[in-house]
Amino acid sequence: MPEKDFSIGDAVNFGWYTMKTNLGFFIPAVLIIWGINAAPSSFQWVVGLSDSAVAVAFYIFLAILSLLVGIFLSMAQIRIGLRYCSGEKADFPDLVNSYPRFGDFLVGSILFGLIVLAGFILLIIPGIYWSVRYRFFGYYILDRDMKPVEAIKASGRMTRGVWWHLFVFWLAMFGVRLLGFLACCVGLLFAVPVEMVSVAYVYRTLMAATPEAAS
Repeated sequence: MPEKDFSIGDAVNFGWYTMKTNLGFFIPAVLIIWGINAAPSSFQWVVGLSDSAVAVAFYIFLAILSLLVGIFLSMAQIRIGLRYCSGEKADFPDLVNSYPRFGDFLVGSILFGLIVLAGFILLIIPGIYWSVRYRFFGYYILDRDMKPVEAIKASGRMTRGVWWHLFVFWLAMFGVRLLGFLACCVGLLFAVPVEMVSVAYVYRTLMAATPEAAS
């Protein structure tokens, strides 16, 4: 069996190289993702409703819509990262091609959120631990066609024994985003693709070393 580990440096370098050589796709793709993600809240700001019951109901609707849009865009980013880690090139249809799995991804996201919430209720530390262990559930849903519960279990098996290394990796991803933000926010146009591909790289590396979590 391959060694169950990964190099954070290799993951980030692969993400950086992929981003640099595919800027013609990534920059407009990220701008599209940001625009779609901001649409519900922007519409709420433009309408500027009062505090009436109708307005509150409308705000709730927009909040739910924003959540659903965010989940759909998360699927798109996972799909794009996986394409590049498969030696392929992503294209704009990849922003929407994962829609048939939206129901499973939505259920998986709810279950993952409940698991992490329960962990934070249990004195925070379990929430951080479980958020790292089960974070790859979405990759299994889209990459291996797993159902939500099966995908969460597979993520748990795959991350067993490498929790601390993954925790440091997620800190590194936070650092990449922070640097992008500090670069007048424009740097996020480059940081987001680096993270997108780096995370998919780590997933594929760990999955290859965890046969029992690959099927």
